[in-house]
Amino acid sequence: MDKFDISKITTYQAGIAQASVHRSLQKLCDNILLPFGISKMQWMIIGAVSDAGAKGARISDLAKQLGTTVPYLTTSINLLESKGYLVRNANTADSRSKLVTINTKKLADLDTIEATLRDGLRKSIYADIEPEQFRTYLKVMYQLSGVDKNQK
Repeated sequence: MDKFDISKITTYQAGIAQASVHRSLQKLCDNILLPFGISKMQWMIIGAVSDAGAKGARISDLAKQLGTTVPYLTTSINLLESKGYLVRNANTADSRSKLVTINTKKLADLDTIEATLRDGLRKSIYADIEPEQFRTYLKVMYQLSGVDKNQK
């Protein structure tokens, strides 16, 4: 069977492939990030906060963006705050919530982490993937996740 013939692949075969990719990326990213004392999910939290800019992001908005729960995110932010990556600030627009921002003292570290992770992925799991194939992969991921719908 041609594994790329979408008329013949079963839903469970596609699901197994998707799960395998997720596990491989998770393990590889966690291993690359180990020297920095953070996990892939923690890196995604840091990245989402960084993308929010100087104004910061509410925890509930981050939970929605990352597809996780507020309690999980609160625990993760507590840990990242204790490691010096994140800072909680008062929300002047809503005193019931806090805004999370990047600790400016860690900005250089974030650039190093990004470069290290990008390089590690390119040298391993993405080594044999052509740039055009990778663009298609990213485009399909964004379409399937619905991320683009939220950012238009």
